[in-house]
Amino acid sequence: MQPIQELFGGFVTIFTPELLMWCLIGVLLGTIAGALPVVQLRQWRFYYQHLVWIPLSALLFLMGIYQGAMYGGRISSILLNVPGDAPAVVTTFDGYPMTQQGRAGYALTLSAFASFVGGTIGFIGLVFLTAPIAGLALVFGSPEYFALMVFALIATSGLVGNRPLKPLIAMLIGVIIAVVGADPVMGTERFMFGFFNFGMVLISSLLELLAYQKYLSDLRRNVLTTKTVMLHCEILFPKFSEIMKDFWTITRSSLIGFLFGALPGAGATITTFIVYDIEKKLSKKPEEFGKGATKGLSGPEAASNATVGGALIPLFSLGIPGSGTTAILLGALMMLGLQPGPRMFQESGEIIWATIAGLFLANILLLIVNTAFVPLLATMIRKINTYLNPIIAVLCIIGIYMLNNSLLDVGLMIFFGLLGYILRKYNFPLAPLVLAVILAPMLEENFTQSLLMSSEGLNIFVTRPISLIFLLMSATILLIPLIKVLMKRKKIRGLDM
Repeated sequence: MQPIQELFGGFVTIFTPELLMWCLIGVLLGTIAGALPVVQLRQWRFYYQHLVWIPLSALLFLMGIYQGAMYGGRISSILLNVPGDAPAVVTTFDGYPMTQQGRAGYALTLSAFASFVGGTIGFIGLVFLTAPIAGLALVFGSPEYFALMVFALIATSGLVGNRPLKPLIAMLIGVIIAVVGADPVMGTERFMFGFFNFGMVLISSLLELLAYQKYLSDLRRNVLTTKTVMLHCEILFPKFSEIMKDFWTITRSSLIGFLFGALPGAGATITTFIVYDIEKKLSKKPEEFGKGATKGLSGPEAASNATVGGALIPLFSLGIPGSGTTAILLGALMMLGLQPGPRMFQESGEIIWATIAGLFLANILLLIVNTAFVPLLATMIRKINTYLNPIIAVLCIIGIYMLNNSLLDVGLMIFFGLLGYILRKYNFPLAPLVLAVILAPMLEENFTQSLLMSSEGLNIFVTRPISLIFLLMSATILLIPLIKVLMKRKKIRGLDM
């Protein structure tokens, strides 16, 4: 009963005009910043470095930005096929095909509803499961994280059909790109050619790869980037019964997203890829995924927003940021005089419970605001589709230039755009490449740390139960297609006899 009482007190605290206003402003700014590739990272840094209000106003503002940015990245993914951040890459798989089919409003509404349900489940988990989930996060060491990263990389091979050669080649290219820069453990420079932060620029350029290669492809075809279609009211706002067809997908994905979000280092990117793969395998019509399947959109959206509540558990209870975004939140908390850790709820309980209440408030505001803007966004994409290519090109250049104010970054973006265009032309999937670039540094770091902490060498990965489970799951994913082929051949031989 104590969490409920504390939460009720938090809601009473935040229901003032001033605090509601700051939360709403945060939601709006976060949504706008999240929709712009790369730019939102700068926005976050600017926001928390210039906070001059009382702590509660600042924290509600940040909760609004956090929730808004998570959804904002999906808007450009659905409407333009340009992911606003790394987790939004999966949204492009089915969100953009729905836009091409004239269902942009449907996709935006479904995304908003799934995000709301995911955020709500993450909020409930944050309120009632902080203590046990925080304990689970402490159980994960370097061997467990290494096995988790291996599982995530191998699981993505199920995203692109039964021919794994091209996905594996794309993944290998991503790993090669990821090794550029400083060694994550030793700090030695690799392939940097004297350029400071060269590796960071390469990784940041990958989101632009997805956007700029689309611009080049559309420029070559000289066609509109979206279909000029009439978006009827039924498409803009689908019936509630239609959305409820994805109820179990949204619920299941939200629970997975919450658990993965609570693991420091796992993050929304890994979660969305894994959830997409799970939903595709569970679907009765897996062939529809990648062609506008609603479950391919609602599942990752719910999981992504559920990670918000999960990621705040290790941050509040242990002082451990679970992602780059929560690391920024950690800096903001410390600037405001709060010390995340085991005693945070005792020493600053009133502010923290009000912040948690603000997280749910931001979730509600996000649903209302983005649902209200669905007609505007869906109509806008129909009105300005002729000008989308130059808009995408300008956003790419501005976004990447803002990282370091360097023309070198723009040149790298153009190079990656050409690389993405060539890979897409020859039917190489880009999703495994992007995920490999994101996960490879964490994979290398945890592998090295595991060997340094063990005197048994590679045995450490099979003597620890959790890491062994993930490795066995990875082996199963690799073996199942081979077993199916052998059984098919055996069946054919039996028929011949």
